[in-house]
Amino acid sequence: MNFEIVDNNGQKVDCEVVDLFKDESNNINYIIYTDGTKSENDKLEVYASRYVLENGKYFLKDIENDYEWDLIDNFLASKDKEVG
Repeated sequence: MNFEIVDNNGQKVDCEVVDLFKDESNNINYIIYTDGTKSENDKLEVYASRYVLENGKYFLKDIENDYEWDLIDNFLASKDKEVG
């Protein structure tokens, strides 16, 4: 699934959903996505955000704390093990 975001410079950027998940302990939805860029070692750059539905539209929100970053890291590590 593709979607568009507006970056900090006001530019529209096409992105693709890598994965979605919900943490049941905090009842928050998360999205892992990419804009297709690759790192120096040719790995796909991915980003993570919360996502919320407000007034019929989805909005990305910042990750707020280390617990959430650990949750996302663990989720990605478990997906990596599934693929590998």
